[in-house]
Amino acid sequence: MERQTGRRIGGLLLAATLLVAGCGGGPPAGGGTAGADQTPVQGDWLIAAYDAEPGSMNPLVGASNAYSQYIWTGAMGSMVGEVLLGYNPETWMLDVPLLSESYPEVSEDNLTYTFTMREGVRWHDGELFSAEDVLFSAKAMMNPHADTADQRGYYVDLANVQVEGRQVRFEMSRPYFLNDLALGTLYILPKHVYDPDGVLDAYNYGDIIAEGALDDDALRSYGEAFNRHAANRQPIGTGPYKFESWDSGSEIALTRNEDYWGVPAYLEQIRIRFITDDTARLTALKSGDIDFNARLNSNQFANQTSGAAFDAQLAKSKFSIPQLSYIVWNPMRTFFADRRVRQAMTMLIPRQDIIDNLRFGLGRIGVSNFSPGSPDFNTSIEPWPYDPARAVELLDEAGWIDHDGDGIRDKDGEKFSFEFLGSAGSVFTDQLLPILKDELGQVGIEMTERRLEFTVVIENVRDKRYDAYAGAWLADLQQDPYQLWHSDSIADRGSNYGSFSNAEADRLMEEARLEFDPELRKALYWRFQEILHEEQPYTFMLYPEESVAYHNRFQQVEFLPARPGYDLTKWFVPQVSQKYTPVMP
Repeated sequence: MERQTGRRIGGLLLAATLLVAGCGGGPPAGGGTAGADQTPVQGDWLIAAYDAEPGSMNPLVGASNAYSQYIWTGAMGSMVGEVLLGYNPETWMLDVPLLSESYPEVSEDNLTYTFTMREGVRWHDGELFSAEDVLFSAKAMMNPHADTADQRGYYVDLANVQVEGRQVRFEMSRPYFLNDLALGTLYILPKHVYDPDGVLDAYNYGDIIAEGALDDDALRSYGEAFNRHAANRQPIGTGPYKFESWDSGSEIALTRNEDYWGVPAYLEQIRIRFITDDTARLTALKSGDIDFNARLNSNQFANQTSGAAFDAQLAKSKFSIPQLSYIVWNPMRTFFADRRVRQAMTMLIPRQDIIDNLRFGLGRIGVSNFSPGSPDFNTSIEPWPYDPARAVELLDEAGWIDHDGDGIRDKDGEKFSFEFLGSAGSVFTDQLLPILKDELGQVGIEMTERRLEFTVVIENVRDKRYDAYAGAWLADLQQDPYQLWHSDSIADRGSNYGSFSNAEADRLMEEARLEFDPELRKALYWRFQEILHEEQPYTFMLYPEESVAYHNRFQQVEFLPARPGYDLTKWFVPQVSQKYTPVMP
């Protein structure tokens, strides 16, 4: 199951969950039965299987997870609910108008963003959507008593929100090149559902973010009611699919919105079933109980989804979303303080062999913090090779030599013996650690391991109580490395879990945040990636690939770089192949 703090910068994921199904690169897949009519038509159902169930269908509250966001806005910003702007999969830019008529007007100082709301959009209960819904959503999210802290973190610079007719004006406290991303992807909820009595009308936006809001009893009562509102399990949106039902532990059902303001979806219903076991999901697909397995593991993709029987009814595909797995070496530990040692550690790991043998080829070697498809990815950097001989030279140069002949390198009386922190129950970690231990042992480095529950591992990592550990992150198409890499994010359990500190890198990240010219910003990020490459605070293990399987009656099946990697609103089934709806004469 994915852990995310939001859809803009993915949260920390340990190898226990990430590396059994990843991401990477792959071409779009057309899908569909050979010779079938390619003209989109309406009808049929899609029964999909996810490996986890949302905690809430209110995308703003803490009980939400990746799956509630997938159902709420999908990959492109429009499913049950919608946002102001959607992603353009060709450019990786957020410039496709949804609830906003167009990209916003931006002031010369890059502090004011004015969006004009689309006319004629209706909520699924028939009420008209308006700019007031956007203002309400911003207020509800920023209420300090609502369980929305994960989302509030992306709007700390939002100083004010005002409505004039169809226009919503967002005022920022400082310029930032991703302000349009945060504002354009604000989750919009219906004011008439969540605040029919107008409780928040009594407050200006500034009142809600003011220091005194924590002591406001009315805001506290409203926030508590918002967290447990009935609509959190019966959502009302504006998108091409309406929520129909939620059978806890079983499935969520969606129905096509016949009155959708935009291009209507094709499938009549989408039913999302929750099947946590990998084997059970694949069995259900092969037996025809589901149509779409939204997560294959790498062994299933390579070895269990082929042959005449499978190919006659089903198809499979792999694709990329921005995601990276890594090993971080704590530079506060003596053995990892020298960058030559960190470089050596990377060169001692047979990453391509690990991809080939443990992930059955689903992935590519990691190079930097940016995803290969990103316009900011530095294509000139070559990954560190698997080169034990050169690694030994670097260790010797750094002074880590076996002085006493016991087979373990040492320096200034300290043995090179470190502990690898891993998550209990991870099959991949079970496979990975023996490889690391053997490779390191051959050059005189002793590695022990400590396995803890996932949540306990996270706490240790936040407190910097580890020598080395495996982790991963998900990211958006446009990325800002500041939160994870700037030295300001080290203290107070900040997100710079690897304690990376480099003055030039800090300066580059700070300048990039204020640079609105994409080419100039790209130059800053290219230099930043060169620094990371030389310093090797992390071993960038791999960019994994996601893999899925689906019934081949579906057409217009394409895979996208935005999470979750597919847009179900575009899938259709030719009339002659429809399964769940009758074929018309």
